[in-house]
Amino acid sequence: MQFNKFLVHKVSPNTQVLITDAGNWLAVSQSELKSIKERKLGLSLRKKLENKKIILTSKNKKALLHDYSQLYSHLTQGISLHIINPTMKCNHSCPYCYAEAPPVESKGSDMSIETAKKTIDFIWQSPRKNIVIEFQGGEPLANFPAMQFIIDYAAKKRPRKNIHWRVVSNLSLMDETIASYFKKNNVTDLCTSLDGPEKVHDKNRPLHGGSYKKVVYWLNALRSEFDFGRIGALCTVTKYSLHFAEEIVGEYLAQKLPDITPVPVRKIGRAKHNWDKIGYSPQQYISFWRETLNCCIQKTRAGKPISEQFSLMIARKLLGEKAPYHSCFSKPCGAALMQASYQPDGSIYTCDEGKAERLFKLGTVEQPYRKIFTSPNALNMLSLSSSLGLLCNECKWNPYCSFCPVMAHSSQGSPTPLLYNNADCTIRKAQFSLILKKLFSKDRAILQSWVN
Repeated sequence: MQFNKFLVHKVSPNTQVLITDAGNWLAVSQSELKSIKERKLGLSLRKKLENKKIILTSKNKKALLHDYSQLYSHLTQGISLHIINPTMKCNHSCPYCYAEAPPVESKGSDMSIETAKKTIDFIWQSPRKNIVIEFQGGEPLANFPAMQFIIDYAAKKRPRKNIHWRVVSNLSLMDETIASYFKKNNVTDLCTSLDGPEKVHDKNRPLHGGSYKKVVYWLNALRSEFDFGRIGALCTVTKYSLHFAEEIVGEYLAQKLPDITPVPVRKIGRAKHNWDKIGYSPQQYISFWRETLNCCIQKTRAGKPISEQFSLMIARKLLGEKAPYHSCFSKPCGAALMQASYQPDGSIYTCDEGKAERLFKLGTVEQPYRKIFTSPNALNMLSLSSSLGLLCNECKWNPYCSFCPVMAHSSQGSPTPLLYNNADCTIRKAQFSLILKKLFSKDRAILQSWVN
């Protein structure tokens, strides 16, 4: 018998949680913790510790290896999410746009048909048969011809790959022709932005004539007239949003959206220049997020189910369910490992956020696939976000979390974060701590229902 490495987190005066590097955890009493520190283990305590791999024996070492292989399964599966940006132009002028999208009337910034073809040819070099191709931008519908070419060309490619198509759009340029084409070609996974009720959404996402009415119109029309079953929405939280947590949740329920993802505005792209107007401290966001979460729990308990997505992903990790296949909730993160971003000029970046920082460029679609994803830039990204050698490695939340080198570089000037002053780190610590505490409260049943 030997002890595995573990760190201790206090949940209540008499409940401590022991957490291992593989993400296994066990709640123990104060007296049990004392016995563990003194290495005086009774049979019952020893069995509990062995079951959670906090002590290692010949009986559980294979199980621990399995836990590690699950935790790091994304290291061996290859790029699954290919994000294509048909244009960087957009008809909105959102103050937090990390892509700093130029207006639609500007010249350039569109992907040519030739580059679109080369992009699909590059993606086809992937060893994976099952992939996701996601259109982003800018506003991808501002260059619908390139999107149409990509979808049609991919349908004719051999050998055939199983493609899950996804479109991230503000929906303001949607029309019946585009909606019919998407439906006919099985492009039915749509995601849009809804920052809350009209006064909040239009403040955050300005558009001549207002953007709220357009997004709400197409949310409902795509479901009712075109039978789109899967439409998601993201909510970006600005300083203005902070006072409207309950109203934002209410808006999502009113629009029949089953979950809400309140994304903190981050100091990158246009948000960097507008920080004094739209930014806030990590503590202010944590307060907003906690209010949003509690509102979702109350609504769910009252028979109006709506889940808060950060809580859901954290609960899945803590409850030992299959880890969410999410780039930003994996360690190392999914940049250049689970996802890559393809720009209109054919350049390739580590991830969607990475396209905002030239440091994270990997190469172009003119180069071989293998060369791009075994390049020094790609491997350095994996090394950085593994958090080995950083203070992260001694953090109790380390098995469940990773930092973002892109955001660290944008906000702090280095892809290696200054953790004591890193907003993402502060927010994640608070989120993991609160969700673990809720798993010891009456709210556990609600979180479990979201997971299920």
